[in-house]
Amino acid sequence: MKPFFYRPKNAWVGDVIPYYEDGEFKLFYLHGWRGNAREGLPHGWHLIGTNDFREYREYGAIDIHGGTGHVLKVGDIYHLFYCIFPEGKQLVCHATGADLMNWTPIPEDTFSADDQIYELSDWRDPFVFWNQEEGQYWMLLAAMAKGPSSRKGCVALLTSQDLRKWAYRQPLYAPNLHVGAHECPDMFRLGDWWYLIYSNYTDRFGTFYRMSRSLDGPWITPKVDTFDGRAFYAAKSVSDGQNRYLFGWNPTKNENLFGWNPPKYAGKDYHTWDWGGNLIVHEIFQRPDGTLAVKVPDAVNQAFTVEQPLHLHAITGEWTNTVSDEYECDSPYAFAASLSAEELPDRCKLSADIRFSEHTQGIGVMLRAGIGLDAAYYVTLEPQRKRMTFRGPIMQSEEGGKTFPYEVELERPIELQPEHEYKVIIFIDGSICEVYFNGEVAMSARMYDIERGKFSLFVSQGSACFKHVRLETQRHED
Repeated sequence: MKPFFYRPKNAWVGDVIPYYEDGEFKLFYLHGWRGNAREGLPHGWHLIGTNDFREYREYGAIDIHGGTGHVLKVGDIYHLFYCIFPEGKQLVCHATGADLMNWTPIPEDTFSADDQIYELSDWRDPFVFWNQEEGQYWMLLAAMAKGPSSRKGCVALLTSQDLRKWAYRQPLYAPNLHVGAHECPDMFRLGDWWYLIYSNYTDRFGTFYRMSRSLDGPWITPKVDTFDGRAFYAAKSVSDGQNRYLFGWNPTKNENLFGWNPPKYAGKDYHTWDWGGNLIVHEIFQRPDGTLAVKVPDAVNQAFTVEQPLHLHAITGEWTNTVSDEYECDSPYAFAASLSAEELPDRCKLSADIRFSEHTQGIGVMLRAGIGLDAAYYVTLEPQRKRMTFRGPIMQSEEGGKTFPYEVELERPIELQPEHEYKVIIFIDGSICEVYFNGEVAMSARMYDIERGKFSLFVSQGSACFKHVRLETQRHED
């Protein structure tokens, strides 16, 4: 069964370069073969197309061998900018084409950092757009600014009249926050606001955004400045003229790079996050105050419409079930959980509307749970800490408690108020877990070591009501 969240056969999705044309999202991406590479296999940039984020047309490899970049069309000519890494250098390259599959590199347009404003070490991931206000093209780059501190990561700025000769300018955004370059920069405008997106892997790991009323700044950091957590990276966006979508990847966990996975633990859940994985698409929308949020794209949400039986019974605590899809529990001083009679399908959608009382410590769901409730993946809303967390089974064991160095594996900041109703939607596709909270917060995760199990609702030291609890799968023909 091919994955619902796209991944090429025997390979992985790296950074996505999205382009929209003729009713289809044309998604260039870095094709990662890893250990499956063999001589003669196409590598570098590949192209897929979709109009619903459910089915993908594979156009195949294009003759571009390099890192992340950007595609735009000027008149009848397509322009592709990308980066290469010869002998440890980082260079920006330019190619043109009459269509999206056939490209002619222009070697004389290749250039590096200037070594005056920017360090030569980092010079990649070009993003190009027409600045109407200035009447010239702007190029943004992942770079390192000159300076005494190691925190030199920045978004570099260059300008051009012809897309061939570029003038170096002072960084667009250089906040001295990150030791690493601001990767995969992206920019767009919604209403009165400009938005700058970039990804970073030092200090904090994720895809961030900044907002400004002007391209000249200042670039404001919103209260929640990320779109997703640790398991979503290198995201870039594109609009179809009505909605804007964010394309990133959910990394796999195939290596135990630093040996943090406990020696006695045979699974993969606590391996290192890899580069590349499966394609994940979030829909971006703008709140009234100008800040951004993400939700599941409608087409993805509507792919799961076949309701499956789901019967839960109490394991600990007192649970009431007066309506078929509604469960209540009052457990102010203890942990209480109910468990489904049915095992979860390998691919499914789970959803519930959750309301809790004041002073409740935790509410949530367990995925692939066993009878003892210790072997499970926990998605927890924590009102006192204003966050949503993801924890795997090792956290419930004594060995894990001694060995695992963190309290939680993944978390997202959220606002939680007692007696308010919040919707949680969870998509499972093999090892992939995608959680959406209240139509505005996303949390990506991976679940490797427990492949089968049941569904559980739980309350920790409080009271909660779970309404419209549903398990849904795709139609058979999907």
